[in-house]
Amino acid sequence: MADTSEIRRTMKVVIDSIDDMSNGDAAVQRNLRRSFSGLRDILTRLPEDRLMEAELVAEQCKVFLETVSQSRLNQTMVRSASAGLRQAAERLDDIAPRVLELSRQITDQIE
Repeated sequence: MADTSEIRRTMKVVIDSIDDMSNGDAAVQRNLRRSFSGLRDILTRLPEDRLMEAELVAEQCKVFLETVSQSRLNQTMVRSASAGLRQAAERLDDIAPRVLELSRQITDQIE
């Protein structure tokens, strides 16, 4: 079985950090937690030859959440982080289209 520990670790940090968001109400945080958990579950089940792309998506999730958790939202940075997450997810669209769908749900809630 492929080593997905780095993906699991990164996504745990992301999911645990949702509570620290100063922006977004409880419903947004709940939806983000559900979407990020779904991403984690998919990313950790991908074939070994696609783990590098899965790790990239996990890292982009972390960058996105760090960006939207700033006390003062910078819309340019939010759009950039959103685009980065969606672009990383597009690389997996051929074998896991749900990754792109969840990534879009995540970014659409904040933008």
